[in-house]
Amino acid sequence: MRHRIRKAKLGRTTEHRKRMLNNLVCSLIKHRRVKTTLAKAKAARVVADKMITIGKKGQEDAVGSHYRRLMASRLQQDRKRFFPKKNGVSGKAQRAYWRENEDVVRILFDEIAPSFEGRNGGYTRVIKLGRRQGDAAEMAILEWVSEGDSPEEANESTKSENKATKSEEQSKSEATTTEEEAAT
Repeated sequence: MRHRIRKAKLGRTTEHRKRMLNNLVCSLIKHRRVKTTLAKAKAARVVADKMITIGKKGQEDAVGSHYRRLMASRLQQDRKRFFPKKNGVSGKAQRAYWRENEDVVRILFDEIAPSFEGRNGGYTRVIKLGRRQGDAAEMAILEWVSEGDSPEEANESTKSENKATKSEEQSKSEATTTEEEAAT
């Protein structure tokens, strides 16, 4: 029975799943959209929404440093695992690694979270793309919802684009028929 099963395991251990989803969200923050499988996109959407909520709380707080540290701790990997002392990794490599995570936190708090100030959830959207050719996995794009976007506006814009293309096709077909009639 499926009682009390809340999240998809995605065929991975808990540690691997958490790190994979954090990496997906980091990529989403950096690049504004990510192409992945549908199951991963739906799982990463939950994590991304929670991070935006923390970012908005950091905006409300006067200092906000607590929320920035909280976000950095959620995004970072285990430093000891990747930079053991015996391998002789320099401090420069460690600084570069931490700087990358700090950039993600800065982008989240300074650019993305303020843009969702008036929104109470639903910060991301999943757009289905179809199936991947190699293994027929359902692919999707995970992206941020823009401020002015709503499903109704998106539907209206696609309808107007469809009407415009249909009218162009009709005018082209009428022009070709009149040219053919003139030639005969």
